[in-house]
Amino acid sequence: MLKIDHLTVSYKNIPTVIDFSMEMMPGQILALVGESGSGKTTVIRAVMGLLPGAGKVTGGKIVFNGKSLLSYTERQWRALRGREISMIFQDSGAMMNPTRRVGNVFVEYLRTHEKISKKDAWKKGSTMLERMRLPDGDHVMRSYPFQLSGGMRQRVGIAMGMTYQPKLLLADEPTSALDVTTQAQIVRQMMELRAEYHTGIILVTHNIGVAAYMADHIVVMRNGRIEDQGDREQILHASRNPYTRKLIASVPSMGGEWLEQ
Repeated sequence: MLKIDHLTVSYKNIPTVIDFSMEMMPGQILALVGESGSGKTTVIRAVMGLLPGAGKVTGGKIVFNGKSLLSYTERQWRALRGREISMIFQDSGAMMNPTRRVGNVFVEYLRTHEKISKKDAWKKGSTMLERMRLPDGDHVMRSYPFQLSGGMRQRVGIAMGMTYQPKLLLADEPTSALDVTTQAQIVRQMMELRAEYHTGIILVTHNIGVAAYMADHIVVMRNGRIEDQGDREQILHASRNPYTRKLIASVPSMGGEWLEQ
């Protein structure tokens, strides 16, 4: 479904992602893990064609369903985003205009992608919110982003991203701004999306515990390069890479050793 071949991304001619390669199949969950600044978000922004102004792909290929995304026109990107590939952010509410109600944003999003009346778009948005386990979707549609909790804002983002059942969902730290209980709920919900829609997911996270629970394949990044990669069992239990071992060792666990004074 997606193949990235020797990708290099630069900002002002300074490479920040270097020689990155990976492949994923439909319905697969792939996690990009590593410390802040390792290039994880840059990779998925390159896939989505949403690099910031100074960012540019300076080498390699990105192929989605047999077509090179790097050759896409702006018109082709508008047709692709939201339908074939969607993205959710660390705090979906922060990506929305705080002066506009959720429903107005959702309706505008829907009418960008299909010919639909405002009334029908509102109803479709409300229904999708309720499918994401938000009670009273109509009330959420009438709310402003700042009136919703972090977990509710993330569900709004997931609802918008999954409206057209995309083949690929890019998730940029979707749980890091949430409390532990809400994190678990969002993680379970994303796993259900894969089960129900066979959606492939690229999960960007610094939390290797979340990656260990969700991912079929894990790519460990460091300083813009791939440090280690493999299926979940190989990375968690058989990797000999020192950096990978340090990441795994950093995950808190119950029943740890007592430190003697």
